[in-house]
Amino acid sequence: MAHFVPCKKTFDALNVARLFFAEIVRLHGLPRSLTSDRDVKFVSSFWKELWKRLHTDIKLSSAYHPQTDGQTEVINRTLGNLLRCIVQDKPKQWDEVLGQAEFAYNSMTNRSTGRSPFGIVYTKHPNHTVDIAVIPKCHNRSANEFAEQFTKMLEEVRAKLVESSAKYKQHFDKKRRERSFAPGDLVMIKVRRERFPPGTYSKLSARKIGPYAVIKQINPNAYVVDLPKHYNISSTFNISDLAMYHPPDAAEAIMVSSESDSSDGGGE
Repeated sequence: MAHFVPCKKTFDALNVARLFFAEIVRLHGLPRSLTSDRDVKFVSSFWKELWKRLHTDIKLSSAYHPQTDGQTEVINRTLGNLLRCIVQDKPKQWDEVLGQAEFAYNSMTNRSTGRSPFGIVYTKHPNHTVDIAVIPKCHNRSANEFAEQFTKMLEEVRAKLVESSAKYKQHFDKKRRERSFAPGDLVMIKVRRERFPPGTYSKLSARKIGPYAVIKQINPNAYVVDLPKHYNISSTFNISDLAMYHPPDAAEAIMVSSESDSSDGGGE
């Protein structure tokens, strides 16, 4: 289930925390874990200390690797399409229609689960405008039957999610090669333009920088690299941005010019 809450770019970690408690915690309680990007708000000491005291595990995505939290990226893209359809020629009123967009999203059937978020969380679909005139039918069911039905529904949802994830994994693994690095290994880092401040990256800049040593492995897909401080960027990289360093051949290369070739053959 997704919740869309308007906020300002100038909000600091304290304001974001207040919004989160007002809009999310009051509905669902305290989370066991939080996954977010590495925005300055979510790496601040206030944010880390707050959730540490509430026993919530903070999970930060790899810098400039949106695939880490692909579900959020998909929701953001869907939200953009929903708002375009609703606001039409009044784009500045997007914050006034967020409630409609949230209701529409949570009412839609998810391709992976086969059910809508409303149906999973509340065990029933919400009443739409056309449903108000319909008198709901009353069914007499025991608590055991209701519990069994709800349990069965959750099992079906989990099975569909596993099946959908397996399909995505199979498609991705066709082009994937298993790699891993150990602490101390030298790696080359792929340069991404979005990592560097505007104006500091050129098309003629090196595609890879290094070699730098691997400090530790966070998980099979993320590593911390001993990156020099003057780069002023995160030292955590996704494995897709790392390549094993191979030192150049120690043998000296002999350069032979075309002029020397012709003179050696006995010129005039």
